[in-house]
Amino acid sequence: MALATRTIVVFVAVATAALVLLMLVYAARTILIELVVAVVLAMAAEPAVQALERRGLRRGAAVGVSFGALALALLVFAYLLLAPLVDETRRLVDDAPNLVAELTSGNGRLGFLERDFHVVERTREGLDSQHFSGTAGRAMDLVGSAVRTGGAIFFVAFLTLFVQLGGRQWFNGLVETAPERARPRIRRVGSGISAAVGGYVTGNLLISIVAGSVTTVVLYTLSVPYAVPLGLVVAVLDLIPMVGATIGTVIAASVALATQGVTAAVIVVVAMLLYQQIENHSLQQLVYHRTVKLSPLAIAVSVAAGAEVGGVVGALLGIPFAGSLKVVGREIVAWRRGDDAP
Repeated sequence: MALATRTIVVFVAVATAALVLLMLVYAARTILIELVVAVVLAMAAEPAVQALERRGLRRGAAVGVSFGALALALLVFAYLLLAPLVDETRRLVDDAPNLVAELTSGNGRLGFLERDFHVVERTREGLDSQHFSGTAGRAMDLVGSAVRTGGAIFFVAFLTLFVQLGGRQWFNGLVETAPERARPRIRRVGSGISAAVGGYVTGNLLISIVAGSVTTVVLYTLSVPYAVPLGLVVAVLDLIPMVGATIGTVIAASVALATQGVTAAVIVVVAMLLYQQIENHSLQQLVYHRTVKLSPLAIAVSVAAGAEVGGVVGALLGIPFAGSLKVVGREIVAWRRGDDAP
C-alpha cells in the first residue's frame, strides 16, 4: 500500500513538473525562437570564424571581424535600398502642393481620380467619419509591429554575437559532463550539426544571390528604374521558402508596370517565373544536396513540415533541422552497431 502511494505521488510530481515546464516554455516561446535563430546564425558563421582563427586571430577578434563584416554588408544593403526611396519621398513632398491642386481640380496626371472616382470627396467623408479613428489605430498598430520587429532583429543579432563568443566553451562544458567514452561521438554530432546548418545557410545565400542577380539583369535590360535595390529586395525575399520568390516577383513586376508599362511587366513576370522553375527543380536540389546532403524528397518534406509547424520561421529552419536529424540518426546507428566512428 505504501509502495503504491509512493508511486502515485512520484507520478503526480513528475506530471506536475512536466506541465509547469511546458507552461514556462510556452510563455517564453518568443525568446526561445529567437535563441534558436541566433544559434543557427552562429553555427552558420562558424566556418568564417574558424578561417580567421587559422590565420592567427584570437576567437574574440575573429568573431568581431566576422560580425563587423556582416554589419557593414547590412549597412550597404540598407543604403542601396533606402537611398532611392528617400529621394523619391523628397521629390513627392516637393511636388505635393501641385499634385493636390491638380487632383482637387480634376486636372493633370491624377485628375482622373477625382473626375472618375471622386477621391477628394470620399477622402473628406472618411476623415469626418468615425472610420478615421479606426484607420489611425490600425496605423499605430502597424508602426508598433514594425518597432517590435526591429527590436527583435537587434536582439537576435546580439544574441548571435554572444553565442559565437561563448558557444564553444558552452559546448565543451556540456561534453565534459558526458562519460569519457561518449565524448568523441558527441563532438562528431556537434561538428556534423554545425556543418549541416552552415551548409544550409551558405547554400541559401548563394541561391538568393543568384535570384537577385537575375532580377537585376532583367530589370536593367528593360530600363526599369532602381534595378539594383529591387534585386536586393528579391534576394532577401528569396531567403523565405515557398512564398518569398512570389512576393519578390509581385514587387518587381509592379514597379515595371508603373514605370515601363504592361509589356515590361509581363516580361518581368515570365522571366522570374522561368527562373523560379529552374531554382526550385534544379538549383535548390543541387546546392542543398551538396551542402546539407539531403535528398530532394527530404528537402521538400522538411520545408513543408517546418512551415506547417512554425510558419515562415519553421520553413527557414526545416532544412537545417532535417540535416541535424540525419547527423544524429547516423551516430545512433553507429552506436547501436558498436562502431567507434560513423
